[in-house]
Amino acid sequence: MRVGTTQQAGQSARDLAQKIARQMAQEPLELLKTARDQVTAPETTPQSPPPGQNDENQNNAQIDQQKVQDKMKSSRRMEALDQELKDIHKQDTFKDLQAKISQGVEVPLEDYPELFMEQKQVLKAQMEAVKYQKQQAAYNESQGDVQMAVAKPGRRIGAGQHRGQKAEAEKQQTRVEKPVPPSG
Repeated sequence: MRVGTTQQAGQSARDLAQKIARQMAQEPLELLKTARDQVTAPETTPQSPPPGQNDENQNNAQIDQQKVQDKMKSSRRMEALDQELKDIHKQDTFKDLQAKISQGVEVPLEDYPELFMEQKQVLKAQMEAVKYQKQQAAYNESQGDVQMAVAKPGRRIGAGQHRGQKAEAEKQQTRVEKPVPPSG
């Protein structure tokens, strides 16, 4: 019951974020249409405004410019948030596919174009490993039915080598170095 509520909340938050991102993406175009008039003075009246009105126009222009910058920042943040949501979705998809593959389900990777190339390669390698494990299990199962006689290794094979190695090691441990006379 809780999982459904969590998924619905996540889905509604994602939908809201996407809706806001779309609105913010469209609004800068609306602002650019009137940006020329906001930045430059209208060309129709070359007369100078009264001194008090000039300061007010500058303040309004600064406020408008600040609003444009704020909207641009918020649109960039929304784009970053949207990209982060896409990355999270890719990771979730990747983890789900890994779980399916480890359970032995064959997954067509062509159906998931949103995955990165590296992720697809990892999944492909994992599918091959699972397929190989299945083949090994089937082979081992078929070989389990047939008992093969395996000869025990002879006791004398390699015994001389072992004794020789042991004697050599003991000889190295008890060896005394002889002093070399100075040459002169």
